Amino acid sequence: MLETENVFDEWFFNSFKRYHKLQMFGVDKPVFSMELSCNSSICLACEKPEENGFEILNLELPNKLYQIENEHDSISTSRDLKIKCGTLTDNRLIDMKTLFGKSKTILSEEGAGKVTIYEMDPHKSDQMIPLVNIDNKVESGRLAVDCTTDTLIIWGKENACYTGCIFNIENNRKMLMIRDVPNDPVCIYTPHFMSKNELVVQNSDNGSFDLYDLTSGQHVKNVHLPETDSNGKWFLNTAYTSSKEITTFNLTLVSNSGTVLSYDLRNCKTPSIYQKELFLKCNNNINISFDPCNSQNYAVSGFDSNVYILEESNCNRNIMYKFKHEGHMFTEDEDLCPNTVTSSALWLPMCGRNTLLSTANNGSIQGWQYIS
Repeated sequence: MLETENVFDEWFFNSFKRYHKLQMFGVDKPVFSMELSCNSSICLACEKPEENGFEILNLELPNKLYQIENEHDSISTSRDLKIKCGTLTDNRLIDMKTLFGKSKTILSEEGAGKVTIYEMDPHKSDQMIPLVNIDNKVESGRLAVDCTTDTLIIWGKENACYTGCIFNIENNRKMLMIRDVPNDPVCIYTPHFMSKNELVVQNSDNGSFDLYDLTSGQHVKNVHLPETDSNGKWFLNTAYTSSKEITTFNLTLVSNSGTVLSYDLRNCKTPSIYQKELFLKCNNNINISFDPCNSQNYAVSGFDSNVYILEESNCNRNIMYKFKHEGHMFTEDEDLCPNTVTSSALWLPMCGRNTLLSTANNGSIQGWQYIS
C-alpha cells in the first residue's frame, strides 16, 4: 500500500509541471468507447462484466474542466461528471455513434438485426428513449455518421457478403445500398467519412482500404498497404469533422503491432509517412483521435495504460512523440492498476487547446490539458 502511495504521489507531484488541468473521475465498469454528444456532454459505452449487455450513459462535463488557467472557482463550479440519462442493451455492443448537438445516439448490437436511434433528453426521462429501429439484414453493422447531412452508414454482412446501407436519419429513409463490394467475408470492415460524399472502408485484418462515392454508391479505388502483418489488426481514422464540414484528404492507420502509416488520398501509391515499431505490440483495439485545431496532432490509445500524443512532421516525413499521459494506471481513489489499458481519447477544444478526455478498462475517466 505504501509503495502504491509513493508511486501516485510522485506522479501527482510531477503533474504540476506537465498539466494545466488534471481531473480524475470514474465509473464502476470498464469503458468500451466514448463519443462527444455536444459541447458539454459525452456518451459512454460501458461493459457489464460477465454479461453480454452494455450500459450506455450520457454524462455532463463539469464546469471545472472549462476553466482557463488561474481562473478562480465560483460557488456554482461543478467538479464531477453528472449522469443525464442512460440505457441498457440486451446484446453485446458492436458500435456506438452520437449525432453531435442533436441529443441522439445510435447503437448497433450483435445479433439484434437492427440499428437503434435513441433520444437523449433528460427533461423527458432519465432513460434514453428509442426513436427509430432501422431493421435490416446486415449482421454486426459498424457505423459512420455525418451530422451535417444526417447521413448514417451501416456496414456489415448480408447473406455472408458485405454491404453498405446509406440511411437519412432526419427523413427516416434508406437512401442507397452499396452492394457487390470487394470485401472478404471472413474479415472485419469499418467505415469512415472523408467528406459528406466520400467514404473510406478499412479491412482491419490487413489494413487495406476501399474508397466509395456516396452520391452514386460506386466503388472508386482499393489501396493495399506496403506491408502485411498476419498477427496484427489495423485501425484507421480521418481528420474529417462533420460538425465543421471540413473535407480532408488525409487518413492515418495504426496497427496493434506498432506500425503507423499516413496517406494523402491524392496520391495513394505510397504512404506519406511509414514508421515501424513506434509502439510495443499488443492484442488490443487501438483508438486514434485527431486534434481539431491541428490535424497533424493526434492521440493514440489502446496499447497500454497511456495515451500518446503524436505529431507528424512535414519536413522529414516522420512522427514524433509530443506527450504521454500516464494517469490511467491510477483510479480516482489513487489505487494502482498495473494491467490497465486505455480505451479512448477525445479532444475537447471547447475546454481549451491541448485538452482531452480519456477512458480506460479500469473505469477511470480523466480530463487533462497538457503543457506543450
